[in-house]
Amino acid sequence: MRLSLTFRLVALSLFLARGLTASDPQALFEKARALELSGDWAAAEAAYREYLRHTPASPEALSNLGVVLAQQQKYDEAVRFYRRALRLRPSLLQIHLNMGLACYKAGKPSAAVDHFNAYLRHDPMSRQARQLLATSLLESDRYEEAARNFRALLPTEDPTVQLGLATAYVRLKRTAEAERILEGILQNQDSPEIQLLVGQAHLAENRSDEAIASLRRALQLNPSLPGARFYLGAAHWKLRQYDSAVEAWRQEVKLDPRNVAVIFALGAALAERREAEALLWLEQARKIRPQHAPTLFYLGKLAWEQKRSGEALRRLEAAVRLDPSIRAARYLLAQVYRSQGQAEKAKVELEAVRRLTDRGVREDIDILQGAGAGARR
Repeated sequence: MRLSLTFRLVALSLFLARGLTASDPQALFEKARALELSGDWAAAEAAYREYLRHTPASPEALSNLGVVLAQQQKYDEAVRFYRRALRLRPSLLQIHLNMGLACYKAGKPSAAVDHFNAYLRHDPMSRQARQLLATSLLESDRYEEAARNFRALLPTEDPTVQLGLATAYVRLKRTAEAERILEGILQNQDSPEIQLLVGQAHLAENRSDEAIASLRRALQLNPSLPGARFYLGAAHWKLRQYDSAVEAWRQEVKLDPRNVAVIFALGAALAERREAEALLWLEQARKIRPQHAPTLFYLGKLAWEQKRSGEALRRLEAAVRLDPSIRAARYLLAQVYRSQGQAEKAKVELEAVRRLTDRGVREDIDILQGAGAGARR
């Protein structure tokens, strides 16, 4: 009898607790918002998710959850919540800016362009959106449009705008105009930020030795400069100075332990060299960005080399689903299918490889391109 009474009391207390939570959703929202403002991103994420269990059609909560996910570098998931918020309330124009930034940081500049353009249609004077649009256009190889948007931001003392315009001019082979801009920027030799920007510009043009000189100068001026060692490692990698690249990335990840671009680059580089440590870094990258196709490809490749065919199949299928243009992933997936007697599936993948080859898609993944947003903050 006592057990029955205890059971009823527990059931009643649980019912009351559920009722209290469900009847006061505003308190949940305010709690989530307070956690967000305090910078406790993980706790804010949990609170917003709990609020959305009771109020799933709240565009504000969906948008705010997107923000806290982006703060944790969960960019793909952030984009999904931003989309849901926009479907419910298209008038929330700020979401276009946030969504574009999430796409850009996820290494998808072409997708970011559409959102920045959408935001600028409603706020054409936004310099932030204009500069982000110009940068995304530049990284999408749309150089003429990028130059036009960078020029719209002139005159300015901001070296990132000037450097962006100079880079667009270089790509358009308007060398004289690019050199005039760079000469003006380089007058300030003692700015580590400018040296970092110049190093990135050299790296983009495959002038790796010049990039290393600028990046080392930046680090002399500010040894803790965020991103400098990521790009220094990239320059060494392009010169096939692999030990120097890995060492630079190890130093960068000590400064910024959650920089997924550096974590991925380090893991991929070690995987290329068949070092066991690669798995640790790639799994760490996957936890931060679970929908990153190049990371899943490398995890699949490692699993295949270690004769874990089931895991290899799962990782490679996910990578191809997320990015069907990764030729190396489709070729390796065909080998896995063939080993399991799935000849028709293997044939489909090999045909896809042939089409990608005809389009000139390279077989190897570029580690630096796969890193996505690099060391951008």
